[in-house]
Amino acid sequence: IDPAVIWQIGKAIWDLVKNNKAVVDYTTDWAGAVPMNVTDWTQLTEWTTWKSSMYKFEFKNFLGQKLTEFTWKYTCQYGGKYNGKGKFLTLCGASINEIYAYGLYGEQVQVSAKGSKPFNYGTADDPIGGINLQVVMSSAGHFEKTVVGCQITMKGDSTFTVIQCDQN
Repeated sequence: IDPAVIWQIGKAIWDLVKNNKAVVDYTTDWAGAVPMNVTDWTQLTEWTTWKSSMYKFEFKNFLGQKLTEFTWKYTCQYGGKYNGKGKFLTLCGASINEIYAYGLYGEQVQVSAKGSKPFNYGTADDPIGGINLQVVMSSAGHFEKTVVGCQITMKGDSTFTVIQCDQN
């Protein structure tokens, strides 16, 4: 196994919310970046837990009433080493804080998460696994549907960059 060649473990895409209810299974719904041919992230050592600050998507009507809202934090285990080498990622995704949909108006919230194919942000001798994590929310009512998203790049050295984020 060459730690400089990185591949994705976990899932590429998964649902967080369907029909206003959390459906995510945190034990299986996540993405990671580890050395190719490592199929079990527990083969790596020295993991550290990371979580972002709170993110929020919120929709209001023309009167200022909240129709839908979704708040979450990005979460990840970072810094994993393979035989003492590299800094890799696992269990990366979005941890739900709140789901709100104004029932009287029949509002619907759907949210999914996606992990990109990984990159090596380090060198062949000191690899740093990284992936893009995206959260996409659909807010729909009787008259309209709007889709918004938020995407970050998370790296195995615990650094992250917001690529694009609607409404934050």
